[in-house]
Formats: sequence, structure tokens, C-alpha cells
Amino acid sequence: MGNEAVGLLSGQDGSLHQAMIAMEEASLSFQLMVEVRNKLLESYQEVMRMQI
Repeated sequence: MGNEAVGLLSGQDGSLHQAMIAMEEASLSFQLMVEVRNKLLESYQEVMRMQI
């Protein structure tokens, strides 16, 4: 994402569409990472609640 957005903002030869696509991909990747983290944390908490 960084290269496309920086190139667009600095006035270099950059495509708005490519920058928007790259930013959306970064956003989706971040959302996926957060969801995976939440599921891992939820699983860990469930294991900790189990009685031995």
C-alpha cells in the first residue's frame, strides 16, 4: 500500500485506482488478522475456563 499512496500524494505517476485497491487490500488484511487474533484469544480463554 505504501508505495502507491506515497506516489499518488507526492504527485508522481500514480493511479488513484491502484492506490485505493492497495489501501482496501491492506484494510481487509488487517481485519482478517484482528478476527484471527480474536478467535485465538477466545479459544485460549475457553481452555483456561475448563476444569481439570
